[in-house]
Amino acid sequence: MAATDKKQYNSVAQQYDSVEDLPCSKIEAELIRTALGDCTGLAVLDLGGGTGLHARRAIDDANAAAVDVVDISCEMLRIGEAIEAKLGRRDRIRWLEADAARPLGEQIGESLRPGGYEVVMANWVFDHATSMADLKAMWENIAANLKPGGRFLGVRVWSLQVDYMKPGKYGATFSNMEEIPGGWKYRVGFLTSPAFEFGCTSMTETLEMVDTIPRELGLVDWAVVPAEEAEVVKGDFEFWADFVEEPNLAVLVARKA
Repeated sequence: MAATDKKQYNSVAQQYDSVEDLPCSKIEAELIRTALGDCTGLAVLDLGGGTGLHARRAIDDANAAAVDVVDISCEMLRIGEAIEAKLGRRDRIRWLEADAARPLGEQIGESLRPGGYEVVMANWVFDHATSMADLKAMWENIAANLKPGGRFLGVRVWSLQVDYMKPGKYGATFSNMEEIPGGWKYRVGFLTSPAFEFGCTSMTETLEMVDTIPRELGLVDWAVVPAEEAEVVKGDFEFWADFVEEPNLAVLVARKA
């Protein structure tokens, strides 16, 4: 993962949670909740968890016992920890600073749960892999920390070439797309007030759902959480029709054999 990721996420950390009010974030949240299912009594590792948006959903909606959030941005983690303190909740979420594209064992190995986690989330992490080496390291971290039989879930970019992203119909835009070795470099913008943006990279293997690396690492039973079953879509199918026909993001689930 590029060193600039830490700097850019520190710079937007104060604004980041404002995306919750955007349509794209509302459907993302619902699809993640579906993917989480019932986590009663389970320990969750949240790679690239930022300020803990999905970590809190794992606890509040899925009843997870505990979540360890790992993120490259110290400012994101600081804000997430402050939110938990304001809620008066202690010890349900831990905040660990590390780069998901480097071996976690070398960075925070002593802080990770011995024996692994029943659930590992990696939301938008793969869209910061600047090379196939980065992508492989991310998947190796997931496989190494996921217990046998455990569940993986994660949201990621599925298509960069969708017309509705140009005007930001669902609250987000793609711009400045540039082909790089093995993938694409681009900017993601969020139409919050004020608006903000940051850079991303996605490997073609990720965009095309090839996923050779995790399959070789023992992840099986792959599935995409269907957008058309989301309540927000059912409530206004006309608005969401473009997204259902050609989703720009996908929430995938798999299991470690």
